[in-house]
Amino acid sequence: MNISQESNGELNAIIHLNIQESDYIGTVNKQLTDYRKKTNMPGFRPGNVPMGLIKKKYGSAVLVEEVNKTVSDALNNYLIENKVPVLGNPLLNLEKNKQIDFDTQKEFDFFFDIGLAPEFTLNLADEDLTIPYYTVLVDDDEINKAVEDVKVRFGTEEHPENAGETDGLQGHFFKLDADGNRNEGDPGKKSYLKLEIIKNEDVKAELLAATKGGIVTLNLMEAIQDETKVRSLLGLSADETEGLNATWQFEIDEIIHPVDAVLGEELYKKVFPAKEIDSEEAFREALAEDISKHYTHDSDQQFLADAVAALIKKSAINLPDAFLKRWLLESNQGKITAEQIDTQYENYSQTFKWQLIEGKLREKYGDQLVVKEEEIRGKIGAYFQSIGGGTELNPQIEGIIDQILSSKDEKKRMHDEMLDGKFIEFFKNNLTTQPEEVTKERFFEIASQVK
Repeated sequence: MNISQESNGELNAIIHLNIQESDYIGTVNKQLTDYRKKTNMPGFRPGNVPMGLIKKKYGSAVLVEEVNKTVSDALNNYLIENKVPVLGNPLLNLEKNKQIDFDTQKEFDFFFDIGLAPEFTLNLADEDLTIPYYTVLVDDDEINKAVEDVKVRFGTEEHPENAGETDGLQGHFFKLDADGNRNEGDPGKKSYLKLEIIKNEDVKAELLAATKGGIVTLNLMEAIQDETKVRSLLGLSADETEGLNATWQFEIDEIIHPVDAVLGEELYKKVFPAKEIDSEEAFREALAEDISKHYTHDSDQQFLADAVAALIKKSAINLPDAFLKRWLLESNQGKITAEQIDTQYENYSQTFKWQLIEGKLREKYGDQLVVKEEEIRGKIGAYFQSIGGGTELNPQIEGIIDQILSSKDEKKRMHDEMLDGKFIEFFKNNLTTQPEEVTKERFFEIASQVK
């Protein structure tokens, strides 16, 4: 067997494999001998079918299979042993490969196109490489909303005889048939109806006049005039339509009047048990800090996206674009067209470039940028320990972890999430960052521009 490689333009090459009979005949004959031992044919004892008949029946198929396997193994070994930096996978050269006649040929030539990864430098300490890190400012509107939410969440309930405009009604909805009767045995749909969502004033007046145990007949779509809210009230999925425009009887089990919690040290302690807060101003500051933490994940993801984009731009990586477009088309046959690849190629090329940068960083920094399976297991285990009060992992929990990791999609999701976390931490420690405070609106505007 002879294998050679020749350049075919910048970042492109052709690999030529010359396969001779001696490269494959041994495995072909062994395979045919195995077939002979197993073949049953009328007129011959098992294992004694003449080899001529075996070759006539199986010879061509075995030859094709073994030659293809020989080519595949030889090509892969060549690329590995010679550390050829390929992008994508080798593709058959459409011009140099000739029609093969397996019945007459004993020597075969195969030509493969390959795309080569470029050489490039990467200097994380480059003074021009500065990445912004956005901190989202929390405005008064958000803090005010958080205060109101807390007052409701830690508030109490009263149960008056009649409901007020801001009250809610706990009860059961019963769908009526064409004759205005409930279906026999219908347990009803338990739900909570807030009077403020009722748009029809006549229906609202009837509900306000009702008492505990009272029954009000209504068409929910006419009363609420919002399909999403009606679906939520009845527990209907997006594709369920039964009952949307039906007539219902609402049987009131309880009238609930929410009473907001009063701002004061007792409430502050309930919301922030670990903090000493003695004023509304300090409470609002603590809420602002808490809200800001919710933006941290988004800020980190934006920082990662900006760092990746900056490294791609700075490294100025060239790619064998024509080869990669062809590889994308052939490896996704029937799933994407050449026109779609042309349209989306900028995104594809950014992915290829980041993979090259990621590989170079991993070569240099090793485990800092690798997520191992035991780390994924550890994260899942830590979650179970946190909800179990720090208890030791037991065989039952280990079994649950095994079950979670048996899902390739879930395992990949967790792996990618943890890898992002490692790159975020790595870039914070190894790139120059520029802190920048922005409003929520400005941050979302910046994030929307990420491709």
